[in-house]
Amino acid sequence: MKLDALQTGRAVAAIMVVLFHAHVFTVPDSIYRGTIDGVWRGFGMGFAGVEFFFVLSGFIMFFVHRGDIGVPVRAGRFIRKRLIRIYPIYWIILGGLVCMYFAFPGRGPENARDPLALVTSFLLIPTAGDPIMRVAWTLEYEMFFYLMFTLMILGGRLGLAVFAIWMTLSAIGTVWPFETHPLSFVFSYYNLLFLFGIGAAALFPRLTPQQAWAALAVGVAGFLLVGLTDVYRVVGWAHSWRTVAFGLFAALAVAGLAAGVLRPWRWTVFLGDASYSIYLAHLPAMGFAALAIRKAGLPGLLPVPAVFLVTVCCGVLAGVIIHLLIEKPVLRLLSQRARPHPHVTAE
Repeated sequence: MKLDALQTGRAVAAIMVVLFHAHVFTVPDSIYRGTIDGVWRGFGMGFAGVEFFFVLSGFIMFFVHRGDIGVPVRAGRFIRKRLIRIYPIYWIILGGLVCMYFAFPGRGPENARDPLALVTSFLLIPTAGDPIMRVAWTLEYEMFFYLMFTLMILGGRLGLAVFAIWMTLSAIGTVWPFETHPLSFVFSYYNLLFLFGIGAAALFPRLTPQQAWAALAVGVAGFLLVGLTDVYRVVGWAHSWRTVAFGLFAALAVAGLAAGVLRPWRWTVFLGDASYSIYLAHLPAMGFAALAIRKAGLPGLLPVPAVFLVTVCCGVLAGVIIHLLIEKPVLRLLSQRARPHPHVTAE
């Protein structure tokens, strides 16, 4: 079953994050040197693309691998697929950034040349500080979710019990957030987003077309409402409850999309395929674009929205190019090598 509409959702989520970073960091700080506040306040909710990604990840893992739960021999294949999907392109982009930071010591975050930070960042080991690549904090949550899902594959009912306890404590963390690391990470309310995605995967096959449309409409409208009431300070959202609200509406939208009521364009599906590369590459790409834009004198020639659009396009285009020239060939090569040989029984 092809879930092209979900790939379109993935594309929208990735571009939301690009818009957020361009609006909050790149354009006002790197291009206009703090002389403007941004372009449109609504772009400030673009960070919620991450919440959508987490919900979608929970959906995909359960949809694709629900039959693996309680079947320990399938754990190796699951782990292998996850490692191949996450690490290679991440290492390539992070490695390029680290080389640049060593070549130009004045650039990059303070921990870019710290040996411990290098190890934890490359392995996606969560620490109390930020990883060298700023956006990689979300990958730390992804990898931990994959670990917990692996426990369900290995442990069956025991694994399910551990997963249920983990989610219960994460729910408690929504009301009474854990303050110290690593508990603040292990039992973060962000983990609930994966559970909402699992719920969407269980829900969508039961939806009629009318119900699917309703779920999609309510999900999208609610998601936008939460974001806009937050950035315009209409509602004083606590961070944890805002995350949960985003997640619940995203789950409805994902269920509606998965039910197949929407027929996406091919180019939006393609952008969804490239979304991981876009997510990883857009910040450094927009940083380089900012330098070029300033040297070209575009801020003095074009209105702010036009400069913003050029910056966003540079971030997206860089991700698309990396997807086509690096990510796809690397994934194809590693996936072929990971397949069992013809004489070996497939799992």
